[in-house]
Amino acid sequence: MKALFRLTLLQMLGRKKLWILLAFLSLPILLVGSILLAGGLRGVQEEAGEQIAVVILYVLYPQTLCILVALLYGASLLAGEIEDKTLVYLFTRALPRWKVLAGKYLATSVALSVLTSLSMTLCFAVFDAPFGLRVWLALFVAITGACFTYTAIFSLLGLLVPQRAIPVGILYGVVFELLLSSVPAVINELTTSYYLRSLAYWIADISLPLDIDEVVGLVSADPVRAVLAILVISGVTLSLSALLIHRREWPLNEGV
Repeated sequence: MKALFRLTLLQMLGRKKLWILLAFLSLPILLVGSILLAGGLRGVQEEAGEQIAVVILYVLYPQTLCILVALLYGASLLAGEIEDKTLVYLFTRALPRWKVLAGKYLATSVALSVLTSLSMTLCFAVFDAPFGLRVWLALFVAITGACFTYTAIFSLLGLLVPQRAIPVGILYGVVFELLLSSVPAVINELTTSYYLRSLAYWIADISLPLDIDEVVGLVSADPVRAVLAILVISGVTLSLSALLIHRREWPLNEGV
């Protein structure tokens, strides 16, 4: 398992997708820098400016960037082994198939969480650390939860519709995680974003613009329920992926 973990990290660093990942991680930094250079928050009261900065950081990272990077790697979680012709070799060793999936999932999720958090930390510093370390911790937890959960979701999607995983994943992200999660109704409780947002809001413990804390349904999940929901979503989707991998026949040309 440790060897597979290291192999996955090396594959992530050696693939062309790394440049796409770095571009994704650089965009928020450039955007935040441009906002400040253009004086976007100039003339705004200090507390209001910090509130706006927190909203921008949350929308950029857990709400958007984490979905994109998880889709980029999660939808093709086994692509490295298929490309290197090692998939069937791994599946025919003593290592169970679910452990192959688990090792690659953990390595990918950890790497994405660390890299995305580093990018967020730079933006957080550029914004002059709005509200201090408590907000940074809230963003870090939300990013970590998002990377692990969305990677699990998109790994299942990549197995169900491998040829259309990217467009279907983008559609899922826009419709469910961006639009429906922002609807203050029961439907948003079916989305990952709702629980991530509720958990981050509880950790940050700050007031936000437009009295968002008073909008029933947007951030109303208590922290225990939010954590359990995130774990259940990740566990169920990853278990379904493991079941599909266990039952699927893998042709020799997909990894020998």
